[in-house]
Amino acid sequence: MSLSLCAIARDEETFLPRMLESARALVDEIVLGIDRRTTDATPDIAHQYGARVFWFDWQDSFAAARNLAIASARTEWLLTMDADEVLLPEGGLAITITLGADAPLHVDGYLSVLEETSLDGELLWPPEVSSARLFRNSPDLRYLGRVHEEVRYLPDPPRTQCDVLPGGPHIRHYGLDPSVWQVRGKAERDRRLLHLRLGENPHDAVAYYYLARMARRDGRRLLARTFAKRALDCGPRTLSDDAALEMQRLA
Repeated sequence: MSLSLCAIARDEETFLPRMLESARALVDEIVLGIDRRTTDATPDIAHQYGARVFWFDWQDSFAAARNLAIASARTEWLLTMDADEVLLPEGGLAITITLGADAPLHVDGYLSVLEETSLDGELLWPPEVSSARLFRNSPDLRYLGRVHEEVRYLPDPPRTQCDVLPGGPHIRHYGLDPSVWQVRGKAERDRRLLHLRLGENPHDAVAYYYLARMARRDGRRLLARTFAKRALDCGPRTLSDDAALEMQRLA
């Protein structure tokens, strides 16, 4: 099975080489979308790794940017990563085994187990199942959501069928290291984009879910409870079972 690594980046010269190095031996091509606001050496690094580069204008939507990247891929399967992540050896092995075994036709993609660590590799909290990072290259599968975007089957998003990759953790993410999170203003950005999601769809349970988690992380327990209740009130087929259970405990 052929595989593309698809990513987007803005001013990622610090992290990008490590991410590309971690996955380059596994993939047949690298597709990297670069935000036109980039001012550092990100394009040069991408070319050094043989990436096929394109430039995009930021539209306040990670889903829109990622969809441009995956639409440019030429392989049967896609692996999406962030520049501030690395594919762990266990992740590379799980992908190799999964694709080598011919995935069942009803499976759209595979969820990964993600670990959040500091820049020094200290675990920030227990690893957890993340969104699908490995999925079929099909026009029916595209990202939805301005932030905390997820791959969905467009004719009917709740019918998206994803299994979990074996083993894990598969991917390590450094972006929540306190220094990175604060310097880049990620909390303010994510909060703004989540409220834009709610402006487009007031019943977006996923947006409420992430706002609840952010409020809990900030120690704002009452606000976290409010958002958790709103996430649960959005009705069935809106949250995964694990996410719904988390919100029930928080509410």
